[in-house]
This record gives sequence, structure tokens and C-alpha cells, in this order.
Amino acid sequence: MAPSAHSPKIAGQPTRHPALAMLRGALVAALVVGVNAAIVSTVAAGLPGLWGALLGLLMVIVFSGAGLLALHLSRNTSPTMQLAVAMASYTGRIAIFGGLLAVALSSDSLAAHVNLTVLGIVALVVIMGWMAGEIWSWSRLRVPIYNLDEEVTA
Repeated sequence: MAPSAHSPKIAGQPTRHPALAMLRGALVAALVVGVNAAIVSTVAAGLPGLWGALLGLLMVIVFSGAGLLALHLSRNTSPTMQLAVAMASYTGRIAIFGGLLAVALSSDSLAAHVNLTVLGIVALVVIMGWMAGEIWSWSRLRVPIYNLDEEVTA
């Protein structure tokens, strides 16, 4: 069998991009929870419930995904820089989320078309699903506890 350019994943090999693997697992879990919540919300609150659920799902995916994407982009920097990127990303996302929340709560036209209670409840439920998917993905990563590329000297 000739070697291929796309080598198969060998058991025991470290995960190449842990943040992307966690993003993938979290995204799948969030979509499963979010779609089910949107169905329940539509039945319970009609079209405004659907819009609220979809907006809550979108907000969680964008804001939580941006954090993991920032960590992925800083993967080749020092641990100190990664911590700074993670903290700056978190602070920035909270500030933007707070601003959007203030605009949403003061908007009469948004309240007329979107059930804000459903938006909040679905956002909380999807965040729990996102975190469960992220934790599940993290528990299956292969992250070496030592540097495999350096030669060991006695």
C-alpha cells in the first residue's frame, strides 16, 4: 500500500489543534441543544419564540466560538501571551455582549418580533450544552505532558 499525502490518524499521537477539536465538539453539542430548544420554543411561543431561540443560539456560537478561535490563533506563542490573549478575548467579548444586551433591552422593535425571555433561556441552555461539548472534547484530546521533539539526555 503506497503512503498517501493524507496519513491516517494513528492511535497515541498528540492532537494537532486542540482548540479546534474543542470548538468542533462544542459546536456540535450547541447545535443539537439549540435546534431542539428552537423547536420547543416555536411550539411554546410561536414565531417570536423561534426568533428568540435562534438569536440566543447564534449569540452563544459567535461569542463562545470567538474565544476558542482566539486561543487557536495564539497556539504558537508563549503561555504568558496565550493567557493574555484569552483574558483580552474574554474581556472584549463580555464588553460587546453587554453593549448588545443594553441595545436589545431598550429596543421596542426587537421586543415586538423576538421573545426576549426565550432568548435568555435558550442562551443559558445552549451555553450549558456548549460547555458540555467542550469538556467532552477536552477529555478526549491527546496532549503530551512533555516535549516529544527534544532529545533526552541522562
